[in-house]
Amino acid sequence: MKIREATSSDIDGIAYVHAESWKTTYKGLISDEFLDEITVEARRKLWIRNFETPNKDEVMYVAENEAGTIIGFANGGARREPDLYDAELYALYLLKEYQGKGLGKLLIRSVAQNLMEKKYSSFMTWVLVGNPAIDFYHKVGGESVASKKVKIGNEIVEEMMIGWGDITAVGR
Repeated sequence: MKIREATSSDIDGIAYVHAESWKTTYKGLISDEFLDEITVEARRKLWIRNFETPNKDEVMYVAENEAGTIIGFANGGARREPDLYDAELYALYLLKEYQGKGLGKLLIRSVAQNLMEKKYSSFMTWVLVGNPAIDFYHKVGGESVASKKVKIGNEIVEEMMIGWGDITAVGR
């Protein structure tokens, strides 16, 4: 397995992981109707736009298997909504069969390390309540800080903010 910085040539692999991960991770948390509408092509368009106009200091890493196929990714950058954290993990997704093997920790640590080098000092992410990844974020040093209601499709769901007051503690 290999973790490396993403390039625009990775868009197809990232889009596939993003679409597949939503369908497996959020099954039972978000309506099947909404999940059935998620396509690789739609995610591909989203990632093309993202690579063309990234947020301030945005970074992205991919995880590859032995065959060089993208099996996961993480991205982050400046906090999108200013508060007590200055950096944010925007996304962290791994294909289901590669979860629990330590790759998530390597991906989140890579993003945090890059942002640390850009002088960010704290870190946070939003996680859908009910997502087993909440336990993962706690294991890599995050603390549940707050929650908010958001609309996904036609449903109102709850997200949990996980935060690290000290970005150097991410993934230790």
